[in-house]
Amino acid sequence: MEPTELFSSKAEKYARFRWGYAPQLIQRIFEVTGLNNQSVVADIGAGTGILTRHFVGRCRLVYAIEPNGPMRALAAQALGALAGCRVLDGRAEASGLADQSVDLITVAQALNWFDPQPTRQEFRRILKTDGWLAAIRNVGTYSKELDAALEAVFPKELDTTALMKGRDTPLSYYFGSQDFLQESFVSTTQESWEAFFGALGTASYAPDEGSPLYEQFEQAARQAFERFSAGGVVVSEIETQLCLGHIVKKGFISK
Repeated sequence: MEPTELFSSKAEKYARFRWGYAPQLIQRIFEVTGLNNQSVVADIGAGTGILTRHFVGRCRLVYAIEPNGPMRALAAQALGALAGCRVLDGRAEASGLADQSVDLITVAQALNWFDPQPTRQEFRRILKTDGWLAAIRNVGTYSKELDAALEAVFPKELDTTALMKGRDTPLSYYFGSQDFLQESFVSTTQESWEAFFGALGTASYAPDEGSPLYEQFEQAARQAFERFSAGGVVVSEIETQLCLGHIVKKGFISK
Protein backbone atom coordinates (compact mmCIF):
# COMPACT_ATOMS: atom_id res chain seq x y z
CA MET A 1 0.00 0.00 0.00
CA GLU A 2 1.16 3.51 -0.82
CA PRO A 3 1.53 5.91 2.17
CA THR A 4 -1.02 8.24 0.55
CA GLU A 5 -3.66 5.52 0.85
CA LEU A 6 -3.15 4.64 4.51
CA PHE A 7 -5.63 7.16 5.87
CA SER A 8 -8.45 6.73 3.35
CA SER A 9 -10.51 4.66 5.78
CA LYS A 10 -9.60 6.90 8.72
CA ALA A 11 -10.49 10.31 7.30
CA GLU A 12 -13.69 10.89 9.29
CA LYS A 13 -12.08 9.76 12.55
CA TYR A 14 -9.10 11.95 11.75
CA ALA A 15 -11.29 15.02 11.35
CA ARG A 16 -13.17 14.29 14.59
CA PHE A 17 -10.54 12.96 16.95
CA ARG A 18 -7.02 13.98 15.91
CA TRP A 19 -5.50 16.42 18.36
CA GLY A 20 -5.31 20.05 17.28
CA TYR A 21 -2.37 22.41 17.61
CA ALA A 22 -1.66 24.81 20.44
CA PRO A 23 -2.79 28.39 19.65
CA GLN A 24 0.45 29.62 21.25
CA LEU A 25 2.38 27.74 18.57
CA ILE A 26 0.43 29.40 15.76
CA GLN A 27 0.99 32.82 17.29
CA ARG A 28 4.70 32.07 17.63
CA ILE A 29 4.92 31.29 13.91
CA PHE A 30 3.33 34.64 13.07
CA GLU A 31 5.66 36.47 15.44
CA VAL A 32 8.86 34.90 14.11
CA THR A 33 8.05 34.91 10.40
CA GLY A 34 6.20 38.22 10.20
CA LEU A 35 3.28 36.63 8.33
CA ASN A 36 0.48 39.06 7.60
CA ASN A 37 -2.67 39.47 5.53
CA GLN A 38 -0.60 39.59 2.33
CA SER A 39 1.26 36.34 2.96
CA VAL A 40 0.83 33.01 1.15
CA VAL A 41 0.97 29.73 3.08
CA ALA A 42 1.13 26.17 1.76
CA ASP A 43 0.14 23.44 4.21
CA ILE A 44 1.68 20.31 2.69
CA GLY A 45 0.09 17.00 3.62
CA ALA A 46 -2.81 19.00 5.03
CA GLY A 47 -5.04 16.02 5.78
CA THR A 48 -8.47 17.22 6.85
CA GLY A 49 -7.21 20.78 7.42
CA ILE A 50 -6.63 20.70 11.18
CA LEU A 51 -3.55 22.93 10.92
CA THR A 52 -4.63 24.78 7.77
CA ARG A 53 -7.61 26.43 9.45
CA HIS A 54 -5.33 28.42 11.77
CA PHE A 55 -3.96 30.44 8.84
CA VAL A 56 -7.18 30.98 6.89
CA GLY A 57 -8.43 34.53 7.35
CA ARG A 58 -5.08 35.74 8.66
CA CYS A 59 -3.17 35.40 5.39
CA ARG A 60 -4.05 36.40 1.86
CA LEU A 61 -3.99 32.87 0.48
CA VAL A 62 -3.66 29.46 2.13
CA TYR A 63 -3.20 26.27 0.12
CA ALA A 64 -4.15 22.91 1.64
CA ILE A 65 -2.19 20.37 -0.40
CA GLU A 66 -3.39 16.79 0.19
CA PRO A 67 -3.03 13.70 -2.04
CA ASN A 68 -5.52 11.47 -0.22
CA GLY A 69 -9.02 11.80 -1.68
CA PRO A 70 -11.20 11.21 1.43
CA MET A 71 -8.97 13.42 3.59
CA ARG A 72 -8.95 16.16 0.97
CA ALA A 73 -12.74 15.98 0.59
CA LEU A 74 -13.21 16.65 4.30
CA ALA A 75 -10.76 19.55 4.17
CA ALA A 76 -12.69 20.99 1.23
CA GLN A 77 -15.96 20.52 3.08
CA ALA A 78 -14.64 22.38 6.12
CA LEU A 79 -12.52 25.06 4.47
CA GLY A 80 -13.01 25.09 0.71
CA ALA A 81 -15.74 27.72 0.70
CA LEU A 82 -13.74 30.17 2.82
CA ALA A 83 -12.21 33.17 1.10
CA GLY A 84 -8.48 32.83 0.63
CA CYS A 85 -8.34 29.05 1.00
CA ARG A 86 -7.64 26.59 -1.83
CA VAL A 87 -7.81 22.84 -1.22
CA LEU A 88 -5.76 21.10 -3.90
CA ASP A 89 -4.80 17.59 -4.97
CA GLY A 90 -1.02 17.52 -4.75
CA ARG A 91 1.95 15.88 -3.08
CA ALA A 92 4.97 17.11 -1.17
CA GLU A 93 7.08 16.01 -4.12
CA ALA A 94 4.81 17.71 -6.70
CA SER A 95 2.59 20.37 -5.15
CA GLY A 96 1.42 21.98 -8.37
CA LEU A 97 2.20 25.46 -7.01
CA ALA A 98 4.09 28.13 -8.92
CA ASP A 99 7.80 28.84 -8.54
CA GLN A 100 8.69 31.12 -5.61
CA SER A 101 5.03 31.72 -4.75
CA VAL A 102 4.93 30.80 -1.05
CA ASP A 103 6.04 32.67 2.08
CA LEU A 104 5.63 29.74 4.48
CA ILE A 105 5.43 25.96 4.07
CA THR A 106 3.87 24.10 6.99
CA VAL A 107 4.07 20.35 7.50
CA ALA A 108 2.28 18.76 10.44
CA GLN A 109 2.71 15.10 11.35
CA ALA A 110 3.50 14.22 7.71
CA LEU A 111 7.19 14.77 7.03
CA ASN A 112 8.12 11.13 7.72
CA TRP A 113 5.90 10.02 4.84
CA PHE A 114 7.57 12.22 2.20
CA ASP A 115 10.30 11.13 -0.21
CA PRO A 116 13.13 13.39 1.03
CA GLN A 117 15.07 14.30 -2.12
CA PRO A 118 12.17 15.36 -4.39
CA THR A 119 10.40 16.96 -1.42
CA ARG A 120 13.42 19.11 -0.63
CA GLN A 121 13.67 20.09 -4.28
CA GLU A 122 9.97 21.00 -4.40
CA PHE A 123 10.16 23.05 -1.20
CA ARG A 124 13.08 25.01 -2.64
CA ARG A 125 11.16 25.60 -5.85
CA ILE A 126 7.91 26.96 -4.42
CA LEU A 127 9.33 29.01 -1.54
CA LYS A 128 10.26 32.64 -2.01
CA THR A 129 13.92 33.54 -1.46
CA ASP A 130 13.27 34.50 2.17
CA GLY A 131 10.57 31.85 2.71
CA TRP A 132 10.11 29.74 5.82
CA LEU A 133 9.51 26.09 6.67
CA ALA A 134 7.58 25.07 9.81
CA ALA A 135 7.72 21.38 10.73
CA ILE A 136 5.20 20.61 13.48
CA ARG A 137 4.20 17.51 15.38
CA ASN A 138 2.25 16.54 18.45
CA VAL A 139 3.79 14.13 20.91
CA GLY A 140 1.18 12.87 23.35
CA THR A 141 2.12 11.33 26.64
CA TYR A 142 -0.16 9.81 29.22
CA SER A 143 1.32 8.29 32.36
CA LYS A 144 4.36 6.05 31.88
CA GLU A 145 2.21 3.08 32.78
CA LEU A 146 -0.52 3.90 30.25
CA ASP A 147 2.03 4.64 27.54
CA ALA A 148 3.53 1.21 28.16
CA ALA A 149 0.08 -0.42 28.07
CA LEU A 150 -0.75 1.24 24.75
CA GLU A 151 2.32 -0.25 23.12
CA ALA A 152 0.59 -3.63 23.39
CA VAL A 153 -2.77 -2.34 22.12
CA PHE A 154 -1.74 -1.91 18.49
CA PRO A 155 -1.31 -5.11 16.44
CA LYS A 156 2.27 -5.70 15.39
CA GLU A 157 0.98 -7.00 12.04
CA LEU A 158 -0.01 -3.47 11.00
CA ASP A 159 3.32 -1.75 11.65
CA THR A 160 3.70 0.94 8.95
CA THR A 161 7.23 2.06 9.77
CA ALA A 162 8.64 0.58 6.57
CA LEU A 163 6.39 2.87 4.51
CA MET A 164 7.86 6.04 6.04
CA LYS A 165 10.23 7.14 3.29
CA GLY A 166 11.67 9.99 5.32
CA ARG A 167 11.73 8.52 8.82
CA ASP A 168 15.53 8.59 9.12
CA THR A 169 16.02 11.98 7.46
CA PRO A 170 17.18 14.76 9.81
CA LEU A 171 15.39 18.09 9.66
CA SER A 172 18.68 19.75 8.74
CA TYR A 173 18.33 18.04 5.36
CA TYR A 174 15.28 20.19 4.59
CA PHE A 175 16.45 23.41 6.21
CA GLY A 176 19.92 23.10 4.73
CA SER A 177 21.64 23.75 8.05
CA GLN A 178 21.31 23.22 11.78
CA ASP A 179 20.26 26.85 12.20
CA PHE A 180 16.53 26.66 12.89
CA LEU A 181 14.31 27.49 15.84
CA GLN A 182 13.14 24.60 18.02
CA GLU A 183 10.43 25.16 20.62
CA SER A 184 7.77 23.14 22.40
CA PHE A 185 4.31 24.04 23.66
CA VAL A 186 2.59 21.90 26.28
CA SER A 187 -1.14 21.53 26.90
CA THR A 188 -3.40 18.96 28.51
CA THR A 189 -6.61 17.37 27.33
CA GLN A 190 -9.23 15.19 28.96
CA GLU A 191 -10.54 12.36 26.80
CA SER A 192 -13.72 10.39 27.22
CA TRP A 193 -13.74 6.79 25.98
CA GLU A 194 -15.07 7.93 22.60
CA ALA A 195 -12.35 10.55 22.16
CA PHE A 196 -9.62 8.26 23.54
CA PHE A 197 -10.49 5.33 21.29
CA GLY A 198 -11.23 7.61 18.36
CA ALA A 199 -7.78 9.18 18.59
CA LEU A 200 -6.13 5.75 18.77
CA GLY A 201 -8.05 4.74 15.67
CA THR A 202 -6.52 7.55 13.59
CA ALA A 203 -3.06 5.98 13.76
CA SER A 204 -1.81 4.52 10.48
CA TYR A 205 -1.16 1.22 12.28
CA ALA A 206 -4.62 0.93 13.91
CA PRO A 207 -7.02 -1.68 12.47
CA ASP A 208 -10.31 -0.46 11.00
CA GLU A 209 -13.79 -1.80 11.63
CA GLY A 210 -14.19 -5.02 9.68
CA SER A 211 -10.58 -6.06 10.20
CA PRO A 212 -10.10 -9.42 11.97
CA LEU A 213 -7.79 -7.54 14.33
CA TYR A 214 -10.31 -4.85 15.25
CA GLU A 215 -12.15 -6.63 18.10
CA GLN A 216 -8.90 -7.48 19.89
CA PHE A 217 -7.70 -3.89 19.40
CA GLU A 218 -10.90 -2.43 20.84
CA GLN A 219 -10.88 -4.79 23.84
CA ALA A 220 -7.25 -4.01 24.65
CA ALA A 221 -7.91 -0.27 24.35
CA ARG A 222 -10.99 -0.55 26.58
CA GLN A 223 -9.01 -2.39 29.24
CA ALA A 224 -6.32 0.30 29.18
CA PHE A 225 -8.92 3.06 29.40
CA GLU A 226 -10.76 1.48 32.32
CA ARG A 227 -7.52 0.84 34.15
CA PHE A 228 -6.16 4.36 33.86
CA SER A 229 -9.21 6.63 33.61
CA ALA A 230 -10.72 8.55 36.50
CA GLY A 231 -14.24 9.94 36.46
CA GLY A 232 -14.73 8.66 32.94
CA VAL A 233 -11.76 10.50 31.41
CA VAL A 234 -8.08 9.97 30.72
CA VAL A 235 -5.80 12.99 31.02
CA SER A 236 -3.16 13.43 28.35
CA GLU A 237 -0.32 15.92 28.16
CA ILE A 238 0.33 17.07 24.60
CA GLU A 239 3.71 18.45 23.64
CA THR A 240 3.55 20.28 20.31
CA GLN A 241 7.00 20.56 18.80
CA LEU A 242 7.87 23.35 16.36
CA CYS A 243 10.93 23.52 14.11
CA LEU A 244 10.96 26.78 12.16
CA GLY A 245 13.51 28.42 9.91
CA HIS A 246 14.51 29.65 6.49
CA ILE A 247 15.41 27.09 3.86
CA VAL A 248 18.96 27.54 2.61
CA LYS A 249 18.76 27.22 -1.16
CA LYS A 250 22.46 26.66 -1.75
CA GLY A 251 25.02 24.48 -0.04
CA PHE A 252 22.56 21.87 1.19
CA ILE A 253 23.83 19.18 3.49
CA SER A 254 23.88 15.83 1.71
CA LYS A 255 22.37 12.92 3.51
